[in-house]
Amino acid sequence: MTRESAERIPTLWHGTGLARERVVSLTAGRETLVIADSAVTVPLLDDYCARMIAVDALAVDVTTVTDIAREIVRRPPRVIVAVGGGSILDASKIAALALAPGRVFDYAVGHASRSALTFLPDSAPPLEIVAVPTTLGTSSETNSVSILKNEIGYRLIVGRSLRPRHAIIDPSNLITLSHAAVREGAMEAFLRLAGASTSSRRSARANGDAVALGRALLETAARDSVSPAGRLRLARLSAATQRTAALRGGDPYSARHWYLANEVAFLLEVRKMVATAAVIAAIWRRICSGDARWGDRESLEDFWTRIAGGVALPLHPPAGIAALIDRWGIPCPRQPSAHDTGRISAATERAWGNHRPMLPGLVAQDFCDVLRDSCWSPQPVGNACRPSTFASEEVN
Repeated sequence: MTRESAERIPTLWHGTGLARERVVSLTAGRETLVIADSAVTVPLLDDYCARMIAVDALAVDVTTVTDIAREIVRRPPRVIVAVGGGSILDASKIAALALAPGRVFDYAVGHASRSALTFLPDSAPPLEIVAVPTTLGTSSETNSVSILKNEIGYRLIVGRSLRPRHAIIDPSNLITLSHAAVREGAMEAFLRLAGASTSSRRSARANGDAVALGRALLETAARDSVSPAGRLRLARLSAATQRTAALRGGDPYSARHWYLANEVAFLLEVRKMVATAAVIAAIWRRICSGDARWGDRESLEDFWTRIAGGVALPLHPPAGIAALIDRWGIPCPRQPSAHDTGRISAATERAWGNHRPMLPGLVAQDFCDVLRDSCWSPQPVGNACRPSTFASEEVN
């Protein structure tokens, strides 16, 4: 791989029925390893001959990633084809570091066991990854970020060496998603834009791109989240959040809702967007009351008012986002006990808050206050953790 190609953002391929043709073309004549979600049916896997690792996406954790890394080292591929949602793509990106010089994989896993945020040494990806997403919203197929679940939480790993070389968006791989899953994916992409837009340290171009993409996401999700064309558009818009100026700015940690939602998701064992639905309005209320530790009031209000009118939502950001979550039927988690609230708050301060740049000046009591002001459901929501599974096989 040349330095020029390593510096490029992933090449994005998109279209109905495109995945198999592109995968065959991009891997022709090269040792290929397919890492795929064992629960999904993807047409390109039906008769594509390659070595495969099937992974239970609901059980991906550091042990799973380490097992995949060992398989990669045992028989190094030239190309990895990662097929699945964000957890599968993230696991593949991290495991591929096993072929990077300087024991980068060991560093990433070891540092993540001690710290919530790990920055990797700046280097090119160790091999080509072809990312084929089967869900919407995470943008893992186009970014340089991965989430690693270990015994203490969901840990964030960042570095150019995690960047896929190709991303293939084929609506044929999205057609089995439930309507609710599509809406959650669109919400994840939208809040990525909104979170970045809570910072005052952004250019007019960044704000303009964020508003244009945010409006398009909401309008498309409202108009057509069922057809292949609608789902393809939503997936492309999600990818575009990483490929435009929309997320650029002087504050890389401006999406501050993410950090608290991350700890809620881990400790309550719910999906990330379910956790986000609980806390986002409470956080935005603090921003709009002038608490600059959570974000800039003027910036958030500017972003929201430029979008909300076109989709008939309240112009006050906290009321508007709560109305959107309700309109789209995104569930909230069960009400945490006082003990769980304390655990989540302490974990958030320890991982992201106080003197750290992600949530500077915010401590456990601040997070307790937000959680008490959050939206909860009386009924349990989300997936319980399951034991990890790992299988390696030849597909003939």
